[in-house]
Amino acid sequence: MKSSKKAVLSAGIATLLVLGTVGCDSGTGKSNSSSSSGEISMFASPGVGVNLKTNAFTKYIEKKFNMQINWVQAPSSDASTKQSLLLSSGDYPDVFWSGSFSHQDILKYSQEGILVPLNSLIKKYAPNVWKGIQTVPGLKEDVTAPDGNIYGLPGVNYCFHCDWSNKMWINTTLLKKYGLQMPTTTQQFTHVLQVFKQHGLIPLSGDTDGWNSEPFTYLMNAFIYDDGNTFTQGAQSDYFDIENGKVTFAPIQPQWKQGLEYVHTLYTEGLLDKQALSQQSTVLQREVAQGKVGVIPGGTPGVVNYTPTSNNYKVWQTVPPLKGPDGVQYAAFYGMGSSGATFTITNKATKSQEIQLMKLLNFMWTPIGTETFDYGPPGQLWTLAKKGQLGMTGKQALFKTDWGKLIGPQNEGYSQMGPMFQNEAWRNGDVAAPPFSYNGVNQSLLQLETEQFYAGHQPQYVYPSGIAWIPSNEAEQYSLYQTNIDSFVEQWMSEFIIGSKSINQDWNTYVKGVENLSLKQYLQMAQTAMKQPFDTSSFKSDPADVKFLLSLKSGKN
Repeated sequence: MKSSKKAVLSAGIATLLVLGTVGCDSGTGKSNSSSSSGEISMFASPGVGVNLKTNAFTKYIEKKFNMQINWVQAPSSDASTKQSLLLSSGDYPDVFWSGSFSHQDILKYSQEGILVPLNSLIKKYAPNVWKGIQTVPGLKEDVTAPDGNIYGLPGVNYCFHCDWSNKMWINTTLLKKYGLQMPTTTQQFTHVLQVFKQHGLIPLSGDTDGWNSEPFTYLMNAFIYDDGNTFTQGAQSDYFDIENGKVTFAPIQPQWKQGLEYVHTLYTEGLLDKQALSQQSTVLQREVAQGKVGVIPGGTPGVVNYTPTSNNYKVWQTVPPLKGPDGVQYAAFYGMGSSGATFTITNKATKSQEIQLMKLLNFMWTPIGTETFDYGPPGQLWTLAKKGQLGMTGKQALFKTDWGKLIGPQNEGYSQMGPMFQNEAWRNGDVAAPPFSYNGVNQSLLQLETEQFYAGHQPQYVYPSGIAWIPSNEAEQYSLYQTNIDSFVEQWMSEFIIGSKSINQDWNTYVKGVENLSLKQYLQMAQTAMKQPFDTSSFKSDPADVKFLLSLKSGKN
């Protein structure tokens, strides 16, 4: 989360045209704010296949919570722009149901009186929401503005395997074929890649448009903690580490240099695919399908074409975080939650509407409410679990989702559009499929791999990326610093890796270049905004969960 200058007249006409389209619902001509007519107007950006007027969840909540919703819709490609246009026009809706509000947006619009504080409403009418804010790590810090008020809510998505989504996957059939063991150190990893190359394979590849699908962050964590998504399209990283409560910048540390030397060696020896810095996932997917690649990075092995009749989901397993030559063995951690808000109430809403909205959220912020929000009322896409059916942690399940019916678009629920609360109880409440089964690939398998190999390998204290509040008067400058420094670091990383710059001869020039981009001021802003580091000590593996998932894997449960 660039604009070009245009003639004032053209911009004004464009704005009016956009607002004329977005400000009404399907050409009815109704104003965005519909409080006076008994309706409640909501801005939303629905996903593919979701028709908000006919959607089963819409009908459910309109009846259950006595609402008549006038939808103000925008496609996801234009949602942020149209949100801004609506707010600047003054003709905005009562509620932004699936908006996109950064912390800076929240500060701006709350100070203008457009967004109303929600604290007292949540406490009185939505105790489930209030409890969630107090108990989900990082959520209170994220939603509480510097003035102490809550002006919006994010979509909360507890996802254990997502917290350590920077993973590496290896084709275990190839390990067995060539008599290799799963590598645990950088030295062993290099040896495995060398053997793969000797047999005509692309040893290690990656792409730039997948989910954590670049290999560099994973590799760098064997030398120094790296939270980044280097060379990933659209990603921004801060590359901050915490040392004795102080914010430091990893890419200028000696250990970073050591990590670059290791990656450069892989590149020059042909063990790292030269296309990994630039290729799209569709290219990598073809190579994987043809059996050409031995190791791939990713939050999931997303380029692997899983089918119910193939054994691909049994072949690809994660490589645990590698231990580097100095004993460093980190895994990048992303468990600090969302940043900003998707749900806000504006000053156009009436008191009675505010109360009804809070009652709706109070229902949604329960496991059954979340399941209903995502997939509609029970019966079509999910049912209540039967007695004895077990969830992800071996406890009685709450519901059973029919994942087979969710392969394509569905119009039963909102499918994560809005202020969802997919918390731990919801995530673990679904009936668990065996990890090495087609239905278990995207949940129990990822949970097991993460529990066994990645959880707990993060530093105890990390920078609270996304949930730290940068003051309004510093936000633009902070963003500029981050963009310039990120671009500089990644450009030099690329040149170091491919060898167009010498790591030994040009390192000091590189460090000086980073420092000259106002690194000191950038770090000071980050330090001030941090308040305190994020404590990750509660994010760890549960042996009982691992035991249960392994029992599913072996068929003993």
